[in-house]
Amino acid sequence: MKKLLFTSIWISLVLLASAHTTVLEKATRIFSKEYKGAVNAEWQPLKEGGYVCKFTLGGIAKKAFYDKSGNWLSTVAGYTEGQMPRDVRRIVLSNYYDYSILYVHEVNMPRRPAVYMAQVKYGNLIKILRVVEGEIEEVRELEVTE
Repeated sequence: MKKLLFTSIWISLVLLASAHTTVLEKATRIFSKEYKGAVNAEWQPLKEGGYVCKFTLGGIAKKAFYDKSGNWLSTVAGYTEGQMPRDVRRIVLSNYYDYSILYVHEVNMPRRPAVYMAQVKYGNLIKILRVVEGEIEEVRELEVTE
């Protein structure tokens, strides 16, 4: 009886490990096709299942997220004004010309346009802006004390 129980547990663990390896292999395969030239890739499992891969591409730090089946969910990049796409920078500065751009997060998802969340500052005001397909929207305004 103990031998049967031990064998059942062992088979379950092997199958579970195999499933995780297969998911990670699929995610890695998708990642390799999409992000050629990526460096310092570090894979970590997510608590809710799936994986996140932290990496650098073209000098920009990024995180790619994959679901429980290994399918790509999204990629988030963070960078400063100098690394922004020119058209996005132009949209932000033409609407907030007295502001300086502090930081930008770029979010990409399957079959959706890229979303840019820009943090801009003027005096003691910081605004969070969303830019999608050439349209800009003010999401939040914060007053900071210096």
